Amino acid sequence: MFARNLFRSGALCALFSTMAWSQPTLTTISDVLFKADGTRFNGLANFTWISFESGNGSNIAQQMKTVRIIDGNLFVQLTPTTDAVPAAQYLVKYSSDGKIQFEENWAVPASTTTLLVRDVRTSQPTLPTGGGAGGVTAIQESDVTGLVQDLVARAVKGPGYTNSRTAVINDTGGLDGAAGNPSDCVRVDGTAGPCGSGGGSVGFVDEEVPSGAVDGSNVAFSISSAPSPVSSLHLFRNGLLQKVGFDYTISGTSITFVSAATPQPGDTVLASYRR
Repeated sequence: MFARNLFRSGALCALFSTMAWSQPTLTTISDVLFKADGTRFNGLANFTWISFESGNGSNIAQQMKTVRIIDGNLFVQLTPTTDAVPAAQYLVKYSSDGKIQFEENWAVPASTTTLLVRDVRTSQPTLPTGGGAGGVTAIQESDVTGLVQDLVARAVKGPGYTNSRTAVINDTGGLDGAAGNPSDCVRVDGTAGPCGSGGGSVGFVDEEVPSGAVDGSNVAFSISSAPSPVSSLHLFRNGLLQKVGFDYTISGTSITFVSAATPQPGDTVLASYRR
């Protein structure tokens, strides 16, 4: 039993020894970054790398790491790559103000002292591929998931598109400008014409004075057109809205007041409705 326990203890020690030996050493890089105008850089540094084996035999899986740079202060610890198998480097992308500003490559040596960026940089900082002045990255429409489909589905300018006009959807789904005079009303079918015009379109009648004697005894009055719908009729007596079925009845263009609501001399009767 003692021999078996001794064997197990030895195996565990060997395992822990191997694990400790495989732990990668790290090199510290610390620096202060400035922009060209002398102000300190604020943003993110994104590190990416391919899989490699470090100098001490540690297997480093392909991954990425993002470090925040505050008030110019960059601090990061990385596994050395100068003795890696296969040869490896870190691609470092600096972003600020919502876009990638520049990128560079790092080759990190094993070091027990803190290094500066200039000690690990292997290439001059460059703008991102396709970048323009200020490091603006060109992004293709196809790079954005679903953007091409959404653009195809959107309404586009039609042949009749005109600035400062009410938008009308034409028969192909494009946007045209409504044709007509500035004072015209636009109908639901996209046509335009004088407001309240006939031709089967909806017209509005405002504050029409119904015909009929206002003498305290006459209850029969008429308006020029039949309201359509009937419920659109707003009948006022001295500014008070009358209630259909309670103060009056209507049939076609004929309005009949109930005796209790008979207009008296000097009363003002007005009617507003759609026709």
